[in-house]
Amino acid sequence: MKVISSTVSKRICDHMNKDHLESVHKYLRHYGKIVNFKHAYMEEINNKFMKIKYDKKSAIINFKNEISEEDIHSTLVAMIKEIEKMKFDI
Repeated sequence: MKVISSTVSKRICDHMNKDHLESVHKYLRHYGKIVNFKHAYMEEINNKFMKIKYDKKSAIINFKNEISEEDIHSTLVAMIKEIEKMKFDI
């Protein structure tokens, strides 16, 4: 079983919320199917999903496969690329 420590989860969430908040919003809209929200931020990431908190609610966005700490960056980038690709496939 792959494990993502709480320390790494916090570091990734802090980074995403500080430097890539628009990507977090895209994950929520595309994968979470939540299009209307006022505030949203990444609250947790583990080996199976990311949790995004929005307007006092939470959305769980499952990964296609279980990931490790080494997979976090490539997984999040691939998810954004998939969202961007969808724009051009319409």
